[in-house]
Amino acid sequence: MRLGQTFLQNRKRTLKDLNYSTDKAKLNVSTEGYFTFYHYTYEGNIPNIMAEGLWARREVACPDPPEELFGCHLVEGFIDPLPAWLTESQYYNDLGYELTRKYIGDVLLEISLPMADFPIYIADYAHILECKMIEEEKGIGIGFEYDCSNGRECTQAYVNSYIDIHEYIDQHHAPIVQVVRLGEGIAIPSEFIEISKIQPRK
Repeated sequence: MRLGQTFLQNRKRTLKDLNYSTDKAKLNVSTEGYFTFYHYTYEGNIPNIMAEGLWARREVACPDPPEELFGCHLVEGFIDPLPAWLTESQYYNDLGYELTRKYIGDVLLEISLPMADFPIYIADYAHILECKMIEEEKGIGIGFEYDCSNGRECTQAYVNSYIDIHEYIDQHHAPIVQVVRLGEGIAIPSEFIEISKIQPRK
């Protein structure tokens, strides 16, 4: 059986379950229950974000989304300002960092959300990186053996990896924060957002 099959068939199965290397970054949660994480954007988006908030435009997309995520849209972020797995992944080298340079901005926002009031998940981007690595002929990564021809398998495994933030303890190799809401709209109001004092990509 292909290694990837276990992640396609089982919701919340993780790389930690199978003894693969995972990211050891700890969640930054205050005693008041606020979770702090980071989101990169473009300079031109800042005025609108600081006035209104972060808009969830992308749908939680895969062939068979879990019931609780059906019709949800998302805003993504990182646990740390510049996660170690972006630049020195044991399986994907610095491919994650290359992708951030291509597809997301370089202005870092710091977000602190009351965990009790927002649906927050942590997903494992390793499933997406696997196919990106193969497409760019940089190696085979972990060796999930996904069919990367149309993205259906890697996106299904990615969404299957969503773990509620309250249950997350370094189970993922390439953790991505997912704040979701039903339908498009403001997922993170501006009152919870500030421009980070740390700007690793500036």
